[in-house]
Amino acid sequence: MKKIGLALGSGGARGLAHILMIEVFEELGITPSIISGSSIGAIIGASYASGTSTKEIKEVVNDLIFHKNSKFWELHKKSDYTKMLNFFDFGLKPGGIIKGEKFLKVLKNEIKADKFEDLKIPLKIIATNYWDHSEVILKKGDLHKAVISSFSLPGLFPPVNCEDKLLIDGGMSNPLPYDIIQKKCDFTIAIDVSAKKDKIQNGPPPSYEVLFSAFQIMQNSIVAEKLKRTKPDILINTEIKGIRIHEFMKAESIYKQSISAKDKLKRLIEQNLD
Repeated sequence: MKKIGLALGSGGARGLAHILMIEVFEELGITPSIISGSSIGAIIGASYASGTSTKEIKEVVNDLIFHKNSKFWELHKKSDYTKMLNFFDFGLKPGGIIKGEKFLKVLKNEIKADKFEDLKIPLKIIATNYWDHSEVILKKGDLHKAVISSFSLPGLFPPVNCEDKLLIDGGMSNPLPYDIIQKKCDFTIAIDVSAKKDKIQNGPPPSYEVLFSAFQIMQNSIVAEKLKRTKPDILINTEIKGIRIHEFMKAESIYKQSISAKDKLKRLIEQNLD
């Protein structure tokens, strides 16, 4: 059996598409030999690597979004961006407006391991060193802290002190981290869930959307430059449209738009395994 490396990229809510990509592995009865993840890719990757099935991951997502007692249920009904952040815990922590303790509790319930060493599949998580702007590869020790570091989007979540470094979102340095696992496998699969910007309104967008779009433009540029130097054996672009970085309440649309990418991935894996 060939050793397959799976890289799950950053992209906010669009990263829910990673769940469908992992379903391909479950349906084919195969397991990646190693996984890498950045930001939302780190969350989904850690969940799967710890032994959580895609069915269980979807149930967690659905409970957060559609449960009548959850904050996301209010969001889904009112479509109010400002209420989405009520899911998180606001505070005056230096470096961010969201403390993240509430989300950490969700992670601990969803990810069935406390340390990298307890994972069923080897995992590498990308974060970014705030001080020297370099990528940081996390692969041992405290798993939950590593995941939080990887999705600590500047301005929202405070930087995380980890391994004597001050860490922020992994998408700032390596939004599609297939390159860090290429030497560990026979062929590498990279799942790109980044946004391809659509014009959805006339006039200037609100300030928060400009900020998030700026992150997306930067991440697209990083990936484009990296692809000039080295490429994964299989690159899947999910091409999800009409989903902003924070719109987790549109999970069903994300899943629906990801079906064609899932079918493509399944076909390409089967070809490579022959």
